[in-house]
Amino acid sequence: MADAPRNLVDPYSLADSDGYFWVKGNLHCHTTNSDGRVEPQARLDQYVAQGYDFLCLSDHRKITRVDTVDVPDGFVLIQGAELHPANPFGGQVHHFICLNIDQDMACGTMPPQHVIDNVREQGGQVWLAHPHWSSVNIIRDTLPLKGFSGIEVFNSTCRFMGRGEGAVHWDDWMSLEDRVYPCLANDDTHGAPEDNRDTYESWTMARVKERTTEAVLEALATGASYGSTGPEIHSIEINSNGKSAEVTVKCSAARRIHAVQDTYGTEYREGGELFTEATFSLRNNARWVRFEIIGPEGDKAWSNPVDLRS
Repeated sequence: MADAPRNLVDPYSLADSDGYFWVKGNLHCHTTNSDGRVEPQARLDQYVAQGYDFLCLSDHRKITRVDTVDVPDGFVLIQGAELHPANPFGGQVHHFICLNIDQDMACGTMPPQHVIDNVREQGGQVWLAHPHWSSVNIIRDTLPLKGFSGIEVFNSTCRFMGRGEGAVHWDDWMSLEDRVYPCLANDDTHGAPEDNRDTYESWTMARVKERTTEAVLEALATGASYGSTGPEIHSIEINSNGKSAEVTVKCSAARRIHAVQDTYGTEYREGGELFTEATFSLRNNARWVRFEIIGPEGDKAWSNPVDLRS
């Protein structure tokens, strides 16, 4: 598979009238096949009952096979695993979310680049999982590796250790490589729903034309998606004349919007009042910008980055 594109797809240009629609999913969860408390079928059934459209049972070091569970019609169950090659660069063991793979591998004895290459040869995607929780240093642990699809910007389980958000790692990675990467927001579910801990707390929205594995994976890889713990992003429109840029964001009720750029950024708010549309100027001379929508209770949504030079 090709490297992550330098210019991502604008999901808001994919019109309803052309057959596109949003689907909601979680691409990081565990079952009793690794260290989760819930059996695979029950885990799937729980997310289906909560209105999710796609899921990956990403057990540690082992593929939980799609054909071992009963998948409802119209639901997309992506086969994958969380793989953990040793880290030869000095950091902690790697955590990779690997999607759309069919062959198990002895990842613990393989160099990390070999794991990435193997996944890609299978037609799969590799996402950098919970970089803050894993104490990832982008220069040390990530830049030596090639072939990632993107990053997990939020992880519900890791939030309880104060390390749930990986936005600083995301920004650092994009600035160092001078390219944009898309994001995922995931639960990393281990517990049961009654624990009220790591189920249904964060998700990824993908813009697709059909409910298939191929369509969801394409949306994720090309950036036709966003991550959230609550807010909805309805549209983002950037108008630039080459010297300055203005953005209009439409969303569910928000208290603030952060325009995060590779240098500095901008905040929009209306004195603490809620709003659903905002138009404001971006700082000049930035390479890229991404947006964080902060909801009424401090919940957040993360847009994928836009390369302002394209």
